[in-house]
Amino acid sequence: MEITYDLIKPIILEETAENSTMVCKFQVEGEVFEGKGNIRIDSKDTSSKVKNMVRRTVMSRMRSSLMRMVRGAVGGGMAGNIASMAGNEVVRANTSHNSFSAAEKKAAVVKAFERVAFNFYYDEDSRSWKIARRLSEFEKRLKATPLSTAYDKKTLARMLIEMAKADGQIAAEEKEFFQSFLDDDTGSFAQVMREAPLSRVELEEVSAEGRENIFMITVAVALSDKDFDQSEKDKLYEYAEMMSFEEKKRDDLIKLGQEYTIENAIHASGNMSREEVYQFADQIGMDRSEAERAQIRLSKRLG
Repeated sequence: MEITYDLIKPIILEETAENSTMVCKFQVEGEVFEGKGNIRIDSKDTSSKVKNMVRRTVMSRMRSSLMRMVRGAVGGGMAGNIASMAGNEVVRANTSHNSFSAAEKKAAVVKAFERVAFNFYYDEDSRSWKIARRLSEFEKRLKATPLSTAYDKKTLARMLIEMAKADGQIAAEEKEFFQSFLDDDTGSFAQVMREAPLSRVELEEVSAEGRENIFMITVAVALSDKDFDQSEKDKLYEYAEMMSFEEKKRDDLIKLGQEYTIENAIHASGNMSREEVYQFADQIGMDRSEAERAQIRLSKRLG
């Protein structure tokens, strides 16, 4: 199916030009998805339609889903819940970047949509976009009890960054990921980086309803780069002990994070063979039979 600006226009919640990038938000069935697309000058501006030409990598798609998951877990995003905006009115920011034509900006909006398009399908009967899959157990938990206090949100941010530092360095893409959701509640990336390591007392002060979700999210983010090493595992075990999780509770929460991660990978890739699922499971420290079971459950949910 050819994807055009007009086809996705009903779900565009916001489109903002930032230098040579269109930053967009799309709302489907009440959920908000974010994507970015580079604006490119097209000297052959002969068509109002923009074809879906760019294929994003699986890792990029996984990052996009992960970012949406983190934002959803904190009540729509640490920077505010854009989904609370009434209706589906598109917000377009004023911009001084007038060197780009309207068609070029629309092309960039379509590119932004491509980054999150794997989450949707177009229902021909209702002529509308739908979310492509039902929620996993991991996602149901986060949706039921999103983090609501500034303290819990800041603790999550600190834990995520501490985990990222566990292997000795923070990659550029990790820094970009963190900067995309940190706000006044959490402090800036530089401020969080300067914080002392989380203490047992600080973790004991996390709300009872937020404790498990903070740990699960940290597990999922740690697994997202498919390079789950011993230092990260040790750090997770340390957090679990300080949060007073019994061994079974700790392992159950880690398993939920693993299931979410491998489902995310399968969904983002479009398809994975059994051997590919096994290889991915090995990379995130997951039992192969549990990984295969997660693949089957995802297939059942997708119908």
